[in-house]
Amino acid sequence: MKIITGRWSFKEDFGFGTDEGFAEFTQVGDKITGVVVYTERIDDEVPFRVQQNVEGSFDGLNLKVTGTNVELLDVEKPFEYHLDTWEGILNTNNQIVGHSYDNHDCFGVFVMEHIGE
Repeated sequence: MKIITGRWSFKEDFGFGTDEGFAEFTQVGDKITGVVVYTERIDDEVPFRVQQNVEGSFDGLNLKVTGTNVELLDVEKPFEYHLDTWEGILNTNNQIVGHSYDNHDCFGVFVMEHIGE
């Protein structure tokens, strides 16, 4: 089975904005834990950073991780942020490509590329 432990660049477009940062995963068997840290840029708003701890699974091809908690960094005023779920496939270019969603019908598409251990 492929192992995805390590750091991955992360880029996502969700229609009215973008996220860019990194994901760092630890894999034990098919279980994944880690963190996704990114700057969120929403049209006509001040950018801010987000850190989500994640848990999920990877079967050698399919990744699914869901945020378990979130910390907002560099925000002027705290607000409610909805945890994301990311589902993707490891392709032959060693990229994880897929889609994301939260429980408030915000959907996006993302690409992760391995950048190191």
